[in-house]
Amino acid sequence: MTSKAEHVKALFDVPGKYLGPRRFDIEIRVETVHEFTKNLTFDRVLDIGCGNGAISLPLLPRCSKLTLLDISKNMLDLARRRVPPERVNDIQLIEGEFLGADAQQESFDLILCIGVLAHVDSPAAVIARVAQLAKPGSWVLLEFTDAFHFWGIQVILYQKLLKLVRPEPYALNRLKRRQIENICQENSLKALALYRYGLPPIGASLFMDQEQMYRVTRYLFGPSGRNRNGWMGNQFIYLLQKT
Repeated sequence: MTSKAEHVKALFDVPGKYLGPRRFDIEIRVETVHEFTKNLTFDRVLDIGCGNGAISLPLLPRCSKLTLLDISKNMLDLARRRVPPERVNDIQLIEGEFLGADAQQESFDLILCIGVLAHVDSPAAVIARVAQLAKPGSWVLLEFTDAFHFWGIQVILYQKLLKLVRPEPYALNRLKRRQIENICQENSLKALALYRYGLPPIGASLFMDQEQMYRVTRYLFGPSGRNRNGWMGNQFIYLLQKT
């Protein structure tokens, strides 16, 4: 039987199917990470589920070492091509599952876990491991979708209808905000900042391009440093600190 991890790998081993339709959302994530970390410098940074490196590679001028981890070799290949030649020796690339990766406890000053929790076997185990790898006083950027928020009902209905004609290879984790916040608190991760937003409705890509969807999202929810209408959004990006 094919494991969930193998299904996830197969999905992200075709980068264009993910990166193309999510380009505007990735840009929002990049800008939010920059906003939340703009006054900070780091020794070692870990990016879990790094994809093509678009989110963490801009941090290179402010960090000494960057570890890029992804289950997809093809995504890592894209990330490798984006590394500046003069920083090649400062980058570590790890292919595989996060929970199986060999890493020393309390070894990172910043950990990014963005676009990950929906695809793992145990979100609680991932967050616990993140907390283990984070140094006391270090920072964590954690992103997830509250699947039970009213903004996401359309997505759930769409996915159920889609299953009738094209069964999904695996089910995305349906997460609740309170559930994730409790797990973070149990693992000594304190929330310091939050950017909350919602993605355009299903089907928006039929009449809007990526730039238009970006502008609509920013119009409704504001820039990363001046969030507005947060109650409407089911996408959460938290800045956490290990206490």
